[in-house]
Amino acid sequence: MAGFPSWFENNWSSVVGALGIIGSLLLTMSAARREAKSREIENLLTLSDHHREVWNSLRERPELDRILRTDADVLAKPITAAEEESVNLVMVQYLTAWRVAKAGGIVTLEELAADARGFFSLPLPQAVWKRTRSTRNPKFVRFVDRAITGKTRNHECNLDEEGCQ
Repeated sequence: MAGFPSWFENNWSSVVGALGIIGSLLLTMSAARREAKSREIENLLTLSDHHREVWNSLRERPELDRILRTDADVLAKPITAAEEESVNLVMVQYLTAWRVAKAGGIVTLEELAADARGFFSLPLPQAVWKRTRSTRNPKFVRFVDRAITGKTRNHECNLDEEGCQ
C-alpha cells in the first residue's frame, strides 16, 4: 500500500479535477431535473388554463347548451356552426392532452380515454367526430375510436398500437 501515497502525491491534481468534473455533472443533472419538473408544472398550468377556457365557453354560452346534453337530437335540429366550432375546440384540447399523455406527461392515456369516452359518446360531439375524423391524425382517431368503444382496458393492447383490436 506504500504505492498509493506516492501515486496520490503525483496525481492529486488529476483526482481533484476528476472530482470537480463529476461534481459539475451531478449539479447539472440536478438542475436539469428541476428545470424539467418546472416545465412540466408550467405545461400543466397552461393546459389547465386552456381546458378551463374551452369548457367555460361551453357553460357560459346558452346557445352551446346542447353539446353536453345526452338527449340532443341532431336529426331534428341540425348542428349549428357555433356548436361545431366549439366541439372542434374541445377535440383540439383532447388532441393536445393525448400528445402530452403520450409524451409521459400529466395524464395517462387510460385516464384520457375514460374522459374522452364520456365526451365523444354524447350525440352532438359524436356527430361532429364522425363527420371530421377522416381529417384528423390517424393515431388520434384510433385512440378516440377505442375510447368510445371502451376497448382500452385490454392489457395486451397499447392504446396507440397499430393493428391492436
